[in-house]
Amino acid sequence: MLGGEEPSEVVEGTGVSSESVKEKLVEDPGVLEIAEERKKRKFTWSGLVLLGVGLLVIALGLLLNTGVNSIETLIVGGGVIVVIIGILRILIGFINPIVPGQLR
Repeated sequence: MLGGEEPSEVVEGTGVSSESVKEKLVEDPGVLEIAEERKKRKFTWSGLVLLGVGLLVIALGLLLNTGVNSIETLIVGGGVIVVIIGILRILIGFINPIVPGQLR
C-alpha cells in the first residue's frame, strides 16, 4: 500500500440474503415503484440519446459516398450498432420489474 500502511479490515460481502430482500419488498411495495421509476428515467432517456447519435452517425456515413468497400461502410455499421444498443436500452427502460405478489 502507499506509505507502507497495512490495509485495515476487509469486509467480505454485505451479509444481506436474498430472502431478506424479498421480505422487505413484500412489506414495502413502494420500493419497487421507486426502482421502476428510476430505471425508466435512466434507461429510456439514455436509449433515446443513443438512438439519435446512431442515426446521426448513419446519416454521416451515407453522406460520404466513397464507395462500397470503404470507411463509409464502417461508419454506417458503427451507427447501426449504436442504434441497436439504443433500442435495447429503451426496451430495458420500459420492462417493469416483478410485482411483490410474485415474490411469495
